[in-house]
Amino acid sequence: MNLSRISKFTPLVVSALAFVLLILHTFDWGSLRVDTTSILLLVVIVLAPLSELVKKIKVGDFEAEIGSREVEKVSESLKSSEIGELEKPSLIHSDIPKLVESDPQLGMAKLRIELERLLKVIYFRVEQPEFDIDNVPLNRLLNELTEKRVIPVALQSSVRDVISLANRAIHGESIKTQDAENLANLGVKVITELRRIFRGLPGKAVEKRPISIEQQKHYSGAKYKVTAITPYVDEPYLSTYILDKKGMDDLLNGYHEYAQYIVGVEVFDDTHHA
Repeated sequence: MNLSRISKFTPLVVSALAFVLLILHTFDWGSLRVDTTSILLLVVIVLAPLSELVKKIKVGDFEAEIGSREVEKVSESLKSSEIGELEKPSLIHSDIPKLVESDPQLGMAKLRIELERLLKVIYFRVEQPEFDIDNVPLNRLLNELTEKRVIPVALQSSVRDVISLANRAIHGESIKTQDAENLANLGVKVITELRRIFRGLPGKAVEKRPISIEQQKHYSGAKYKVTAITPYVDEPYLSTYILDKKGMDDLLNGYHEYAQYIVGVEVFDDTHHA
């Protein structure tokens, strides 16, 4: 007899046993005694088949596990948002999902750090604050950016939910592997949208002038000579890169984290360097 059939008949067996113990205890028949231990063991027998149905334990406001439904809510929030269809995770360059596969807690920490970094750089671009934004709670930054209509209300909810679930995972709450991977992919979608918002923010250009479509195509397809300095204390050095538009995008993605800074960018002419 397999386990499924045993579990099917368990309630009947337990009910019969409970009835027999009740009769023995009520009429004091036989030498069998029904005490607290007997009752507790009976409760264990009743609950054992139901153990697989217990998904999380909740005491007050504390939840010991991040439930699948919580991750699904974030997904539903993104789908029903007014920010449009976001890119598929498979088309977005990010090492967060892979990191989550090998170490969910570390992957969630990286996700949380990246979201925090993006919110701060967006806030800094919009406000140019004189105070240290590292000491400002993320919720306050997020609320202010939403009030100023920099971040859509629909996206605000998703950002807050992803950060909240990532924080809980970082601080030790368990999360199923599949749920962690789903949350990572949702987080990467949110990151991509925040990056798009950042790229669309107006900068403080010294000069702006119109150009032709032909000029725009020329610059888009050109290669660029990028000069950067790595300021090592003992031996600083200068590096030169030849990059196309995609190479420039890859170089500048997260560039603030590099121990390096750019000092020059100019169009590179292949014909003079053949």
